[in-house]
Amino acid sequence: MASKFSVNDLKSVGKWSIWTGTNTEWNSTVARLEGKNIYQTSQWADHKANSGWQICRFIFSSNDSHAITVAQCLSRSGPFKSFIVWIPGGPIGAFETIGQDFVDTLKTYLGASMLYIRTSIFLEATNEIEAKLKLHKWKKAKNVIGASLSLIYSLSADQQTRVDRCSPNWKRNLKRSAKNLNSPYVWETPNPQEISSAYELMDEYKKIDGISLQRSVSDLQSVISVFGSQLLLIRIDDLNGKPLSIRGALIFENLAWDFIALTTPAGRKTYASYAVFWYLAEKCFEAGVQQIDLSGIDPKKNKGVYDFKNGTGATKIEYQGEWETASPSWFRPIASRLVSRRVS
Repeated sequence: MASKFSVNDLKSVGKWSIWTGTNTEWNSTVARLEGKNIYQTSQWADHKANSGWQICRFIFSSNDSHAITVAQCLSRSGPFKSFIVWIPGGPIGAFETIGQDFVDTLKTYLGASMLYIRTSIFLEATNEIEAKLKLHKWKKAKNVIGASLSLIYSLSADQQTRVDRCSPNWKRNLKRSAKNLNSPYVWETPNPQEISSAYELMDEYKKIDGISLQRSVSDLQSVISVFGSQLLLIRIDDLNGKPLSIRGALIFENLAWDFIALTTPAGRKTYASYAVFWYLAEKCFEAGVQQIDLSGIDPKKNKGVYDFKNGTGATKIEYQGEWETASPSWFRPIASRLVSRRVS
């Protein structure tokens, strides 16, 4: 969101403070800011709290209490009063505000002697945002946790137009998927053990170097419990009622994020993944969703998944990605190496 304020003006118009409102008020505030995403919602905080993260929220508001920037932070403590802070999908709002005042506010609140902060920014990469981050001494993370490239699947067009956007191979496979004897359906009462077992089967089949496709039962149960109807799950079964393919998206306002995607070896033979994706897109459209973020691509390390997502006709996007800062500054490279590939 383009800020109306210059860097020199910010101290006179507002300040950072701890958020004291309700979860509903937080989500409403997030929804009003450009760059809103599921990872800055109160539901995501509740989900991550189930795996041991401490949650704190901060707001930079103007003197008339108008929210300019917000940041939902996940933290873990270490030795010697050190803290690691992860800000998935945020801060959102005016990037002019996330300077030393922001770092000092977090450090004081946590009672930290050493503080490392990493953020993942879900806005399209621009030189303007990069310049603002560098001005406030943020560094581009070298060993990233998530992908900065993704694909955005638009639901603004009718079904036939979306079919026409698909690659020829994707359209052929969608037609082949119609030969499945069962049809895809909304899974109203998902079983986390069944999902986890299906992921394990897929992981054993694919065996992608350096990538584990498994999902724990506890993590899946947390997502199911916390998000409820915001988790839209589609599955298609074989004649014995075993899943061939499952796909799910997390919905916030009019946006969705591809979150669960698995196809068993048997499902691959029947192109079941094409049927469930198409049905998921239709159900998202019925729910008023305007676009689905296909949640990261890696054309080199995971080409099969990239080819599938790209074949839908989705539009590629490069996000601003992951940035980091620390106080004191010498703590940044040490903490960066420790947290890489360990935060989700």
